[in-house]
Amino acid sequence: MLGRLHPTDAQTYWMSSVIPNDQFLLFCFESSAAADGVLGQLVDAARGIDELNLRIEESRLGYPHTVRTPAGVDGVVHHGCPGGWDACLSAVAALFAHQVDASRKPWRIHLFESVSDAPRCAGPALVVVLQFSHALGDGRVASALARRLLGDREQRPISIPPHRRLGPVEILTRARRAREFEQLLRDDTAAGRVPPQAPGRPRTRVNTAPRGTTSVRTVVRNRTDLARGPITVTVGALTAVSLALSRYLALHGDAVPAELGAEVTLAKSGERHAHNHFRNAGVDLFPDVDDLRVRARRIAESLDARRVRAEHPAMEAQARATEMVPAVLLRWGIRQFDATAVPESVTGNTVVSSVARGPADLTLGGGPVRFTAGFPALSPVMGLTHGVHGIGDVVTFGVTSSESAVPDPDTYASLLDEAVDDVARAL
Repeated sequence: MLGRLHPTDAQTYWMSSVIPNDQFLLFCFESSAAADGVLGQLVDAARGIDELNLRIEESRLGYPHTVRTPAGVDGVVHHGCPGGWDACLSAVAALFAHQVDASRKPWRIHLFESVSDAPRCAGPALVVVLQFSHALGDGRVASALARRLLGDREQRPISIPPHRRLGPVEILTRARRAREFEQLLRDDTAAGRVPPQAPGRPRTRVNTAPRGTTSVRTVVRNRTDLARGPITVTVGALTAVSLALSRYLALHGDAVPAELGAEVTLAKSGERHAHNHFRNAGVDLFPDVDDLRVRARRIAESLDARRVRAEHPAMEAQARATEMVPAVLLRWGIRQFDATAVPESVTGNTVVSSVARGPADLTLGGGPVRFTAGFPALSPVMGLTHGVHGIGDVVTFGVTSSESAVPDPDTYASLLDEAVDDVARAL
């Protein structure tokens, strides 16, 4: 990652000063080991990972670039024993208020020892939370970094070609191709060959600016509770979220909009040019479809439609054309962003981000990993988000919420757990 940041990664880095977007990756190990006993192991692993031995430095007019800075014990925070699992989650939620300064170090490791009552653990747990600047990469990159940091020697770095400056001929060529493909997208949409753009959705009580206490909750389940036959983990999770969110709105006396939807992160196809290689899309949740098997199929069709449109060559051409924007203009645009503006509609009423983190073969402190979780950031009109992360045969919902949107996070977590039960029975 040494060198100039790709414009996409630079934009993510600059946006973090407007909307905090650090990634928090939680791994729970069944182990009674003290945090001091694994600290050195983690620091040694970090020193062997290039991406964790750098910081981001601004350029006066151009895009930021990375410079080497050695990983050290200052990147690890030992939180001691928080008590039980609920207390541990409260401590994790408090970390959101302390984003990393990527100009000094774009990552941080948090250790919690002797945690009692952790899910899937018969004894005490050793909990590791990896905090990464989003400029380091998207969920797939972060998960790969986490596995390498936690001792997976088979995990290879994700290959990304260095970003280079474009010549005048390349700039003109990309601009022309972007215009041509944009016209093709309009023609394909009009002819029904490509699904139309997803419509905006009416805001609900969870689409409010985050204020008050931030909470995180986990719902830990077997993979087979969500995925059966043609139904994938992502579709099963979306079906459960559709049910839980509908019930939560109804519980508070709110009407459930028929257009209820989720903003889902979709990995881009094709060659990766940046560490952040994804786009967001609005997926329908069909709350008015009572049969959950039918609802799951409809959600799968909506997700497929979003992917078809996202993979149209016009989208890639637009992305490559964006790379030509001078750094000074891109940063100026970010400075003009008004985080207090309230849109009339939203892409999704909640966020669902789903990443598989590989086999459950990681160990730390002599104990096996029992589950992993992630907590997508909140944003100005998004007070409830869901991370869906699997390791081995265990899938965990990591729910992040603000007090202004979800004043009763335990109630919502219970509704989500019950919704997974209903999905499991239906499938």
